[in-house]
Amino acid sequence: MAHAAYTICIHGACLLAALPALVRTIRIRGYGAWLLRRFGRLPDNLPAGQPVWIHAVSVGEVKACRSLIHALQEQCPQLPLVLSTGTPTGYDTARQLFPELYVFGAPLDLPWVVKRVLRRVSPRLLILMELEAWPSLLRCVDAAGVPQVILNGRVSHLSFEKYKKIGWWLPEFDRLDLVATQDEVGAERMAELGVPGAHLHVTGNMKHDLIRSNAHGTAESLGQSVGLADGTPVFVAGSTHDGEDGAVVRAWLEAGGGDVAHLVLVPRHLTRLKDIGRLLGKLHVPFVLRSEATPDRTAEQVLLVDTMGELEKLFELADLVFLGGSLAPVGGHNVLEPAAAGCPVIVGPHIETCRREAELLAAAGGLEVLSDEATFAAAVARLLADASERQKMGHAARQALLGLQGATEANLDLLRSKGLLRGSALDHGGECSTLSRP
Repeated sequence: MAHAAYTICIHGACLLAALPALVRTIRIRGYGAWLLRRFGRLPDNLPAGQPVWIHAVSVGEVKACRSLIHALQEQCPQLPLVLSTGTPTGYDTARQLFPELYVFGAPLDLPWVVKRVLRRVSPRLLILMELEAWPSLLRCVDAAGVPQVILNGRVSHLSFEKYKKIGWWLPEFDRLDLVATQDEVGAERMAELGVPGAHLHVTGNMKHDLIRSNAHGTAESLGQSVGLADGTPVFVAGSTHDGEDGAVVRAWLEAGGGDVAHLVLVPRHLTRLKDIGRLLGKLHVPFVLRSEATPDRTAEQVLLVDTMGELEKLFELADLVFLGGSLAPVGGHNVLEPAAAGCPVIVGPHIETCRREAELLAAAGGLEVLSDEATFAAAVARLLADASERQKMGHAARQALLGLQGATEANLDLLRSKGLLRGSALDHGGECSTLSRP
């Protein structure tokens, strides 16, 4: 009865969302095709055999599973993998990071859609990144006898409170065969939500393993192509949200503008490009889109990034990074990515979703948390004027991150020990054949 009631509610929610979705389809190129994917219209080139299905809802989760995917590909090349995402930006990021993988839009949590995708994909194992415990998905996968696990599990305080309110009803966390969380707090919360203690483990955060990536070669090429290779310091404002771009530009201007540093603005959502362009016009600041930039672009021109998937390359080029979603009350983004590139990091006070990592970097001297726009502007001016302090902070950030690695291998060891990779090359050198439910 609970699932029947949920199914009625989720169909009703889809009907209510139909008109906004239609508007987006008209206004945003490619959105209609994205919606069809969410309803189970998958491409035809599925890999042969029963794949491991990895689901990463958006950009952050897609990037976090990179080390896992690379490890599986290296240690078990015969094992077919597919990757799903729940947002258009996550889909675009996945296609760029994993061009060799079959990537598709995750099914909407409608039973008939989930079942259609399950029949088409026929997975041997479902890996959910962080926390994507949709009721119909869990139930249908469980009914199909497919093992399902959460890796890199985290439960924010807000999500925890919401799940507790409906815990008597849905979702059913006890259907999960294994949950590996980032920390003890996450494990305690998952236990309270119904995950059996024997299925819970703490293995760390796979985002810490991002430091293993090396985009330096392609980053240099990018820098030369857009005029960032002239020796002038580079100030990157990454994943900015509404209300933050103005603060960044004003701080850059107060610090000396193009005379002291290139400014690179990378909005979290490309739909805001026109608004940012109008803002720069009001501030009388010239700019050029990344897609139109040339090697002779001057430092007086702000580089406004209108492409996806290049933020990490820009971190490799940066001398100072502001990570957005933190001056605006969004909750912050992954501070470990610029730390992996050895960049000094500054953020605003709203870091609820990345507080543990931000505090770790701050304690090491690699990150500063700034309380408001005034202190933010002062920090930008100070750091752009002091190369030695920037280098010291960047080194401290990278060293702090180095001590946190190992979550990816811990998760693979856990999957193997629980029999979820039984018979694969990860299991004592065997063939990639079948995975079984413990």
